[in-house]
Amino acid sequence: MGAIAAVVALFATSGDPGSPSPTSSPQHTYLFVYGTTMPGHLRYPLIEEFVAEATRDSVPGRLFDTGFGYPAAKFGAGLGTIEGYLLRLRPERVAEARRTFTEIEAGLFEPVSVETASGVEATAYEFIEPTDGMEPIEGMWSGEEG
Repeated sequence: MGAIAAVVALFATSGDPGSPSPTSSPQHTYLFVYGTTMPGHLRYPLIEEFVAEATRDSVPGRLFDTGFGYPAAKFGAGLGTIEGYLLRLRPERVAEARRTFTEIEAGLFEPVSVETASGVEATAYEFIEPTDGMEPIEGMWSGEEG
C-alpha cells in the first residue's frame, strides 16, 4: 500500500494552480499507451475525458502476452519496438489523469520516462514483474492475446 501512496504522491499537484509542478512539464503532458488504455480498448473510456489528442507512435522496447488479457511492456533500446498511441492530455486535467492512471496501473506497472519515435518525451507504464516465460508480442497488441 505504501508504494501505491508514493506513486500517487509523485503525481499529485501542490494545489496552487500558479506554482510550477511536474505535471506541467511536456513529459507529464503526454502518455504512451500500448494495451487496454489504447483508443478502442477496454480501459480507454476510463481516461478518454482527459485526452486532447491520440496519435499512433512507438517506443523502443518489447511487449509480452501476460495471459491475463493485457500486455506487459519492458522499455529499452535493443529490445525491439512497441507500437501504441501517444496521448496528449488536456492541460487542465493532467493531475486528475495521472491519479486515474495510477489507480488503473498500480501494483503491476510503474511509470517510466520514454521517448517516442516522433521525438516526444512521455510517461509510459512498465510491467514490474519479470517477463520470463511470457510470449513476445509482435506489432501492436490487438487485445486478443491470452
